[in-house]
Amino acid sequence: MTDYKTQIKELRQIVPIPMSEALQMLKENNGDVKLCVEKFKAAAIAKICSETSCDKYTAEKYYEREKYDLNRTVSMIREDMYDLNYKPIGGITAEGLGKVRLWISFVEEKDFATALDYKELPEVIRSLLLIPSLKHFGIAVQQARKIKDSIFKGYSDDLSIDEFVRRNVRLDDHLEFQKLYKSVTLSIIPLKEELNRHRRNMK
Repeated sequence: MTDYKTQIKELRQIVPIPMSEALQMLKENNGDVKLCVEKFKAAAIAKICSETSCDKYTAEKYYEREKYDLNRTVSMIREDMYDLNYKPIGGITAEGLGKVRLWISFVEEKDFATALDYKELPEVIRSLLLIPSLKHFGIAVQQARKIKDSIFKGYSDDLSIDEFVRRNVRLDDHLEFQKLYKSVTLSIIPLKEELNRHRRNMK
């Protein structure tokens, strides 16, 4: 029985192939490391082309540049294609996107309910509503703010701390507010990623 330990080590030093896959490929190709590398790369290039709709030359160039990391290659191609085909959205400004980014930092550092008091929230909502891929976030934030406004209607700082707590409990227990809270906070990462795409194309 052939011992493929040396070939597996050699193959894995060239391309990031899982151990079990490396062994299987070596068995199928009579331990020919060079042939395995060629087949592994060819399969990766085909997958990259399929997932990004780019040509073979582009896939090979990015794949090599990203040191044969398939997922990163796909991501980088998509990002560059996005930038290449980017079309400015009327009404969207770098300043407005900056306010959205600042608001997101408030959500992360404090909490969603507190961030709804951000003085530039109307601009945040306006910017989100203008970007098709982020419109649902804008609607969610807008609805959440309306709920909070209705619960805190008539409230002032001279009222007791007990009243402040009571209203916050009502807000926390509000079922629709809970849904909006989850829809936004659980999607912060993709929200930031999409926002960053627009911000870098505003420069």
